[in-house]
Amino acid sequence: MKYMDIQTDLKKLLKPSRFEHTMGVVETAVHLAGIYNCSEKKAKYAALLHDCAKHLSDAEKINLCFTHNVPIKQVEMDNPSLLHAKCGAILAKEKYGIDDEEILHAIAVHTTGVPDMSLLDLILFVSDYIEPGRDQAPHLKKLRKMAEKDLNRTAYCILEDTVNYLNSRKNTCLDNTTIETWQYYKQKEMKKLMSNASGEMAKTACKALDSKQAEDIRVIDISEVSVIADYFVIASASNPNQLQAMMDAVDEALYKAGSYRAKIEGNQRSSWVLMDYKDIIVHLFSREDRLFYDLERIWKDGKSISPEEL
Repeated sequence: MKYMDIQTDLKKLLKPSRFEHTMGVVETAVHLAGIYNCSEKKAKYAALLHDCAKHLSDAEKINLCFTHNVPIKQVEMDNPSLLHAKCGAILAKEKYGIDDEEILHAIAVHTTGVPDMSLLDLILFVSDYIEPGRDQAPHLKKLRKMAEKDLNRTAYCILEDTVNYLNSRKNTCLDNTTIETWQYYKQKEMKKLMSNASGEMAKTACKALDSKQAEDIRVIDISEVSVIADYFVIASASNPNQLQAMMDAVDEALYKAGSYRAKIEGNQRSSWVLMDYKDIIVHLFSREDRLFYDLERIWKDGKSISPEEL
């Protein structure tokens, strides 16, 4: 079914306030899709259809799920209104002819969210909460600005507000999926904050090395491939005296920044010195040993970046 035909049908079926909300979500979703290089067409259809099952009665929602073998959790059986997202995905496919699985999934999870949402999932989840017609939820002004810069963080803040609100109400059961999604994005935010702190440490080390004319300073982000640290900082020295000066400069700069070395392996007479600051590990080499050990090749699964990118 064509977009305008769907819009006309929904205008007849939904309450005026619900239809107005739907068009606000469409406007917001298309805007965010443009910012994040997501298909505006997919965002438009997902947003238009996200509440297409809102007009169904509770009994109709339950029956629709049973008919299509869609599992119903106890919390949904107790609160059938929660089923409108799953039912919306069914209607989008069966009645309105949508066969794009990405669109259908975004519709199905737009109420509770799910851990590790796709870009389209996130856009619809966030748009549903921050569309222009919303005026009751907390922090809306802040969230609308945030959504244009960081969808993951926005989703976390929305989930945090939602969980706090539902927990404050008596006799309200939280869907476990909402809790799992909140915990997932909370952990993701905490990891990002820690990574940002590690990035600042790596940047400080790079500046210290540069002040001693260290050669070929490189950084490898290993946070996604290893638990031993977030970053490797690698540099070369042309002679033992320069290597010692680089060691001293890094140690002093990080100490002043509040980071303390856990251990060191090697010394001025070594051709490879490892300085472990837990979140970052600094590797200082002679020119020859750097070529021989070739950490950049060994850790090629990490992300190689220049100091300027930190």
